[in-house]
Amino acid sequence: METEDPVDSDQLRATLETYRKLATDFTNHDTILKDRTVLSYLAYVLEVPDPEIAELALEILENFTKNVENYVHITSTFGVREALDAVINKYCIDDPLLAKHAQHVKDNIERMKPPIYNLRSRCRRVIEPKKLKTHVIVLHVSGLLPETRAELEATLIRIEGLISLVLDVEHQRVTMRTLANVTAKCIAEAIDDNTQNMEARLVTRNKYNQEFLVKLLNNDNGDCDDLPEYLPEEEEETDEKEGVVSLLSGLKQSASTIYKSTAEFLHNSFYW
Repeated sequence: METEDPVDSDQLRATLETYRKLATDFTNHDTILKDRTVLSYLAYVLEVPDPEIAELALEILENFTKNVENYVHITSTFGVREALDAVINKYCIDDPLLAKHAQHVKDNIERMKPPIYNLRSRCRRVIEPKKLKTHVIVLHVSGLLPETRAELEATLIRIEGLISLVLDVEHQRVTMRTLANVTAKCIAEAIDDNTQNMEARLVTRNKYNQEFLVKLLNNDNGDCDDLPEYLPEEEEETDEKEGVVSLLSGLKQSASTIYKSTAEFLHNSFYW
């Protein structure tokens, strides 16, 4: 990265040394990463033309990637993976060890993603003593794409009563186990309020065991309570076509907004 003003390496190093000391203790991670400017700062520092500074920033990021609880923080902060790619490309010839370290940190980010968000520890004290009932909710979320996955995850894991969560981006499906008092409509409202261009519909089956989608929010005309008990095959095919159109629309929109500024991204992000 080329800058108009010279970078004060000593000042950067002092700040990074403080972060590195704090990052060695996992109990500090949640407090540190709730301030998204920390990860944005590390992304910026990685592009400073000083290999020693870049190496120090990589060590801090590597510590964060060792804690799977940091996955949402890291993947939802604009510029982190992009900065790692920049280091890999910039130093692949002049400093291959540094480039290899950056690739290692990037690989760690991909590996740290858990196959399922299991939040039982958060609810254990509530569920076990009172033996509260739970149920499973399956939603189809139009607008769920690889680029928007982190945004949706950050929204869902904040819902009180959520026990476990599985996202299937390919089929735009979200499967959740929640306490019985959490309704599909509550989840749909949370998605509508805290994400952009996403809509959740309940996946259910009629008496013929045919799968269909139920609209949960009345953003348009009509009421979901007036839906028939089942939908014919023709309607199911229409839903599938709508899903394809929604996916293509989401891809087009994602491509058109990929160059949003970091400031705008952080402003629109879901804060803890």
